[in-house]
Amino acid sequence: MENPGHAMAGPEGRPGLAEAVAAFVLEQRARGVSPHTLRARKADLGKLLAHAAGAGWEGWDVKPRTLRGFAMELGERGLDPASQARILSTVRSFFGWLFETQRIGQDPSTGLRNPKLPKRLPAFLTEGESGALLDLPEPADFPSSRLRCILELLYACGLRVSELTGLDLQDLLLPERTLRVMGKGSKERLVPFHEKAAGVLDAYLAFRREFLAVKNLPPTAAVLVNQRGGRLTPTSVRGFLAKALETAAVRARVSPHALRHSFATHLLNHGMDLRAIQELLGHASLSTTQRYTHLDLESLARTYESAHPRARTDSRV
Repeated sequence: MENPGHAMAGPEGRPGLAEAVAAFVLEQRARGVSPHTLRARKADLGKLLAHAAGAGWEGWDVKPRTLRGFAMELGERGLDPASQARILSTVRSFFGWLFETQRIGQDPSTGLRNPKLPKRLPAFLTEGESGALLDLPEPADFPSSRLRCILELLYACGLRVSELTGLDLQDLLLPERTLRVMGKGSKERLVPFHEKAAGVLDAYLAFRREFLAVKNLPPTAAVLVNQRGGRLTPTSVRGFLAKALETAAVRARVSPHALRHSFATHLLNHGMDLRAIQELLGHASLSTTQRYTHLDLESLARTYESAHPRARTDSRV
């Protein structure tokens, strides 16, 4: 390893910043970092070197305020927050390595913070996309009836995929058109479902009985079963959904959870109270439910104009 005394010498007695970057990249390559990641880190540190040259950094005299200036420049150049965060992460790794290998006596990047990333709204389907996904032909066999049941219950009840696959026959309160659902933290809730979903569920249960009998499989409490008669897994459900999206020509990369978000959003758009939706979803916090709902600005504006007393055109000031 380098002599620490030599490493801590002044700018004339040690390699420049560019040489240190090159040494860092070589060390990363020796550790087996992928070529793609290496290229990205070289590019990130190239931006740091360009800033150092333009800002007139003197050798290795890098202080926290110097790096804060670099972070500010990234924002001023219009880079999106995610790109800024990636570059700053590389910079922290670089200076952390310099400190750990005793090339510098203090790590100036310790307090360097990433920009605040915008919260991403969870994905959801429009009502038209939901219809395209759910309007399947009458099932002809057990697999097609199971798929139809999966999609219908996810959207009709806003279930988590683990809640759906965890349903047992005793949880189907068919006369009341209600599911007994075991949610997070072993919290039980009752979720109603509509008549169309009831018809889809009845059809699936008939196919399920026939399938288990023909295959001579033992009875099981699980509502959703696989080809061996065991309980269906969440992974299988995700695979079925991916194929169904492709068949329906609905946008890709939508998870089963997107149907839960769609359930909440569409109920809110049609006037259901947010707290009622919270109960159906099994959320402990109303703020969590708010993240699950998507009201477009036009709908929100129309609702506001029709609901607020002083927003009506015939209101008196």
